[in-house]
Amino acid sequence: MTPIAILFLVLSIVIIWGGLVTSAVFLSRRSEISSYPPGGEDPAGEEVYDIPPIRDT
Repeated sequence: MTPIAILFLVLSIVIIWGGLVTSAVFLSRRSEISSYPPGGEDPAGEEVYDIPPIRDT
């Protein structure tokens, strides 16, 4: 392999694995949201389905 190919190989490995490590560290520090925004409650008296209805359009 040429030196430029080795350089690009090392650079791409650092970018990919560095992003993986960075995201894992970020998620370990902030794993859950502390509070949700208002307005996400289900409306009273309405049925809430887990599976969306099938529509043939």
